[in-house]
Amino acid sequence: MPGVGKTTLASRVVELVDRPCGFLTLEVREGGSRVGFDVVDIYTRERSPLARVGVGQPSVGRYVVFLDTCKAIEVALSRKCDMLVIDEIGAMEFRCANFMQSLQNAVVNTPRVLATVHRNYVQFAKSLGFEILWLTRDNWNYIFREVLRQLQITP
Repeated sequence: MPGVGKTTLASRVVELVDRPCGFLTLEVREGGSRVGFDVVDIYTRERSPLARVGVGQPSVGRYVVFLDTCKAIEVALSRKCDMLVIDEIGAMEFRCANFMQSLQNAVVNTPRVLATVHRNYVQFAKSLGFEILWLTRDNWNYIFREVLRQLQITP
């Protein structure tokens, strides 16, 4: 669910890994309200706008998705690294024409992968071989420890 700490968990894992790659999706807030999302390439730290509140196409809910950022996502997924972090597998990312293929290639070619997954894309994630751990505010610490254990990361 939104707001349970998926991106926070992914960010904390990134801090503990040598040579991570992939991308994080960060909220953009103005005046206390969420107005959009940016994608940050974990390797380069380059930040690109993914979506903003507005009218236009393609859209996801009240957000217009910036297709120019799709290339940044593809590049982030194409890097060779020790651990790939994908934050997130969701509707905005799937507006990118090559997202599914880039994601499949990245998962096959990286030894360890952590992905945050929107609840509507759980079956797709399972088809890629992901084990699904349901994150809530109440189980955040337990899931964080479990992710570290499964990915063999020492805090």
